[in-house]
Amino acid sequence: MRSNTRCDLYIIGGIIVFAGLTGLLAVCFAGESQAEKPDGNSKCHVCHPDLKTEEISTSHLDMDITCDECHGPSIEHMHDEMLMTKPDLLFGRSEVNRMCSNPTCHKPGEGREVYGREDHKDPVAVEAFFEEWRGRMRPNGRTVASNSVCTDCHGTHNITKATGTQSENEQPAEWVAAFNGRDLAGWQAPDEGAWAVKGGLIIATAGAAGKGDTLWTEELYGDYLLAVTFRATWPIHAGVWVRGAGSKHGPRIEIFESQQPAAFTGSVWIPPKGLALVNLREDLVDRESWNTISVKVEGDRIQLWLNAEEIGVVRADGPQKGRIGLYIEKDPAAESAELCVREVLVQRLGEPQEKTPQSSQGDGE
Repeated sequence: MRSNTRCDLYIIGGIIVFAGLTGLLAVCFAGESQAEKPDGNSKCHVCHPDLKTEEISTSHLDMDITCDECHGPSIEHMHDEMLMTKPDLLFGRSEVNRMCSNPTCHKPGEGREVYGREDHKDPVAVEAFFEEWRGRMRPNGRTVASNSVCTDCHGTHNITKATGTQSENEQPAEWVAAFNGRDLAGWQAPDEGAWAVKGGLIIATAGAAGKGDTLWTEELYGDYLLAVTFRATWPIHAGVWVRGAGSKHGPRIEIFESQQPAAFTGSVWIPPKGLALVNLREDLVDRESWNTISVKVEGDRIQLWLNAEEIGVVRADGPQKGRIGLYIEKDPAAESAELCVREVLVQRLGEPQEKTPQSSQGDGE
């Protein structure tokens, strides 16, 4: 009798152990099936959630091409979200087309080094696209021009804020294009100014000697992020005003080369004091292609980046709201100098922008 009872207990115990192991295995397999694939972009989405739906990221992921394929594993970049470093590979605007022209991905034809419009599967459709959109802004916020790069048509594929410019507690806001890519609507141009819109670009020429010309926004901005993408012919003296209000122009981000004293694009000039922040790195500006000045204006604090490299911080007294201005100096030594501005993007921080009646802002310094 005892033998039968003991046998029954063994059987029951075995059933319980088997059931437990079965349940444990089921949970493990379920967890594995629900987990994200280790080779996906989930680690990038933690800090860059917009990439979940961004066109270039999603289309490449459909072909099992992850962020790591182009930007490297970027282990240090992800090590500490409070002390972020750059990805292993980060591409500036002038590098995009060449980077995409990888023979294993987008192979250029006929011995060309860079993948072009003629290399697309349907060149006729591509040309029709350009005819439709040239000089107009795409839904991604980029204006299409004859010299557009891949990301202008296929998605912005960039961090949607100036590098490092947003603090942890700030609420995200949309970037707004101050330049519509077609005309100077929303801007106050000088009566006899040097400003025009051609091919989706704001273009200014230096011209003869005299006061400089400034193209001012009609909008007044308080605290904001600013990104200005420009190209220049050198030598040139141009710049970007922030917080211009009446006769008080506020700080100006310089686009120039100065040997005495040594200072380069990205330096900050504050009237009437002079240079308050000096960029000594000549190599940060691409003299042959596009560059982006990124600025965070908050209170009296101006923080500045050039092509994603931080220049520094300067404090400037003045009005708490003002206009943004594009500036070019008239210089007989550089009459052929030309400033081309492709994008002027603004993101509000805090209270909304205000639009004021048009008034004369004044030219030059």
